[in-house]
Amino acid sequence: MTLLNAMQAHDYEQVIALNNNASGLRGFIVIHDTTRGPALGGIRVRPYASDVEALEDGLRLARAMSYKAAIADLPCGGGKAVVIEHPEWDRASAMRTLGRFIESLRGRFQTGRDLGLTEEDVRLLREETRYIGCEGAESDEYTALGVIEGMRACVEHLMGRGSSGQPFAGLTVAVQGVGNVGWAIARRLHEAGARLIVADVDERRARAAERAFGARIVAPEEIYEAPADVFCPCALGGVLTEWTIALLRARIVAGSANTVLADEALGWTLRERGILYAPDFVINAGALIHGANLYLKGKWENEAEVRRIYDRVREILTLAERERVPTNVVAQRLAESRLRASKTYRDLFWGEAAGASGCCA
Repeated sequence: MTLLNAMQAHDYEQVIALNNNASGLRGFIVIHDTTRGPALGGIRVRPYASDVEALEDGLRLARAMSYKAAIADLPCGGGKAVVIEHPEWDRASAMRTLGRFIESLRGRFQTGRDLGLTEEDVRLLREETRYIGCEGAESDEYTALGVIEGMRACVEHLMGRGSSGQPFAGLTVAVQGVGNVGWAIARRLHEAGARLIVADVDERRARAAERAFGARIVAPEEIYEAPADVFCPCALGGVLTEWTIALLRARIVAGSANTVLADEALGWTLRERGILYAPDFVINAGALIHGANLYLKGKWENEAEVRRIYDRVREILTLAERERVPTNVVAQRLAESRLRASKTYRDLFWGEAAGASGCCA
């Protein structure tokens, strides 16, 4: 499939290929949709195996951001920047160059922190562009809160534990990845009385969770078949495949990772196995909700807005059950129904009116 065919399939607006020989910068800025407002999405830095892998990741993530924004009824669309990390680059110079690329879009794409972007990267980017923000622990906490609310909706729907007021008490949750967001989720679950099983490619983080929360550690490849009620993926996307779904012992999948399903059709596989899936772009939208409200509306306190993820998930679960279709199918349909307005490109460059600073996730 050609790039333009891939863009046509899901109505992408723009893909910008980035290259700078002096710094070694290579990557893409993907703008999926600006029907509702400027495209928001973080910068992901990874040692991608190829340009194609980086582009495919950017396309998936940008579309997920549009869906997040649409489901949450936010005045923005979705985008993503993906940067290929490689030994020959001058990282500092590459970040400055990337910042200038982003600034040239004048707010049409607004960005923030994602996997692989360091605090030093953010500092350098900020020297070159106004359109980066939403970094730090506050965003992680909003993401964690949204995941917990989505998970709670699933637990109450499937297990009927809402009347107790302690839906997580005694449940076992397998958390895949205890980085910043995974740690915040694990902490909240521990405080709510859940038992934790954790896995992380960084053994130090797993050991820290063991000490802090009494978590049981398993090897990364064993987390799928851990004896848990809930599987909570909080690392990279694409972790649920035909093979890993066959290993799952959990009845619920709810986590912070983006694009958890390696293929969207796997929603049917989960449904056939009786596993309830909280669509990732619905429940991991906490940082986007906070960032969009803060930078586009000037609204500083957004906990109540993030907690509404619970209601959105309950609606999706009810519709999926009634229509006998996977939850991700329902969620995508709801999101796409809000993105059907004709793209007039009347504000191709959002300029000063869009504000300065972006949003992560």
